Amino acid sequence: MPIERNPVAKFLADEDGAVAVIVALLLTVLLGFVALGVDVASLYRERAQLQSVSDLAAMSAIADTDNAETRVSDVIAMNSRTSASVLDLTTGRFLRNPELPPGQRFTPLPDGSPGINAVTVALADVAPIHFATIFSGQTSVELDRRAMATRTGAASFALDSHILRLDGDRLNEGLSELLRASVSLSAGDIQVLAEASLNLGELLDALGNEIGFDARNPAEILNATMDAAALIRAMQAILPADVASRLAGISALSGGVSMSVASLVGGIDADLGLTADDFVAGIEVAALDVIRAIILTSPNQESVSLDVGVSIAGVSNVDATVISGEPPATSGWIALGEEGVQLHRAAARIQVETELSPALLGNLGVGVSVAELRLPLYVELAGSTATLERINCRLTEPTSIAARFLTAHTPLHPANGTAVAALYLGNIEMPASPTNAINPSHLEFADILRLDVVIDLPLLPDIVLADVTVQARSMARVGRSKVETIQFTQAQITAGDTTAGFGSGDLLTTGIASLLSPETTEFRIKPEQGDLLSGVGGPVIETVLELLPARLLAALAAPLDNAIDATLEAAGLHVGEGDLTLTGHHCEPIRLVQ
Repeated sequence: MPIERNPVAKFLADEDGAVAVIVALLLTVLLGFVALGVDVASLYRERAQLQSVSDLAAMSAIADTDNAETRVSDVIAMNSRTSASVLDLTTGRFLRNPELPPGQRFTPLPDGSPGINAVTVALADVAPIHFATIFSGQTSVELDRRAMATRTGAASFALDSHILRLDGDRLNEGLSELLRASVSLSAGDIQVLAEASLNLGELLDALGNEIGFDARNPAEILNATMDAAALIRAMQAILPADVASRLAGISALSGGVSMSVASLVGGIDADLGLTADDFVAGIEVAALDVIRAIILTSPNQESVSLDVGVSIAGVSNVDATVISGEPPATSGWIALGEEGVQLHRAAARIQVETELSPALLGNLGVGVSVAELRLPLYVELAGSTATLERINCRLTEPTSIAARFLTAHTPLHPANGTAVAALYLGNIEMPASPTNAINPSHLEFADILRLDVVIDLPLLPDIVLADVTVQARSMARVGRSKVETIQFTQAQITAGDTTAGFGSGDLLTTGIASLLSPETTEFRIKPEQGDLLSGVGGPVIETVLELLPARLLAALAAPLDNAIDATLEAAGLHVGEGDLTLTGHHCEPIRLVQ
């Protein structure tokens, strides 16, 4: 018969259910870990959501920095984060410049400062604790996240005011003078180069290869100075072979001619780095314009003789010379930059020696014949400036203004007030530098008329006064400079309608009439011949001087107007007007900075 074990001993020796006991003992700890895990996951989710809202707030704020605070508040409300608060909202400037350490790329700027292209937003919110409160006694934890968004807007534009037209013979003459060798581009070559388009980004990349450019900041090439031959070779590298071959003669001769990249495209802050590099890549320019930029930025191109080459009734010959000033070094063929960037065109002076038919003056009296009629004229054209006043990257509809510019003429000499041009008849002292304005007080008399006077005396031999010289001087101010606004809409940019005129034409005719007016024109006999007035020929000469003011205005205004018009047309210059062309509307996509 089996012997039963002591029940107590049996119970103590029985190991069944041991795990349940352990679990029961550790259940509180396990539940604590579960609660902690749930709360940690919840906090990570809350933090990620707060980061997303911060990102959206920064992106919304940079889209309209003038209303940054309102836009941040709207983002918070629309994302149901009503309990969130804004710890920090800072505007500033961010440079995508690989040469700068990441911590030095953002600079805070006060609201409304020029150059703002970034916004930092810091948000704080309270995240609830669900289970872990039993350990800490807290019911919530404060979270904060920060985000930075950036977008830079810029425009590129060209200004044709007072750019000497360089086509055909003048283009070859300019190249020959610059390179000190004979250059002859055919009309076909010029046409092909005018139609060949170059991407400025590709051109500068090719130029970098030519000059060994290796800076970490690719935009630093905008500050480079190089040999013009390197630029020509860079053009050849990216142009189709049949176009590139037409530059072979220029490339071989252009060594030793120094120029800067800024003379082609200038104005942008090279410290913007990759941003500036992206903008340059969005600009197209004609190959012929690059050649023109090389010529016009040369210090040797201050004076250019013009062949007017037109037939004008009453005009036997016109000798014309254009003297151009030198714009600031940062004013290139194209301006590229943010709000406030300017493009300047220098003042220009035209010297016109006009020989006219003596018959235009008609009968000046018995025995008076005109041997020569010549008018020395100077036309001074004010320079011009275009300023990018506003660039808009929020184009919500076709009528939205994408870019707005201010245009104005730069002043002549203070004595000429706000005139856009000044006309001078006479001899005038030219300033030592072509960049200086003509001083009207330096205007002197000039020979304009050579007369032969025959006085018939009864019973006596005729008295002949040969080569009596009449001198004159006069000046007239033309037009008045004023600031004008030019703006382009999204629809215009889409349609390619990106050229607008400024100023007013038809000023020259009024100016010539004023120049020849009896009220402004002074006449006299050449001082060395002053004693003729007291002699027997005095009354005849006095009569001529009385007739001349009205005759000059009536007979010479039209042919002189036509002669100067033809001269300006030959040079491609205009009095008091110009064209501004928007070559690019550049807006970065909004980027989050990590």
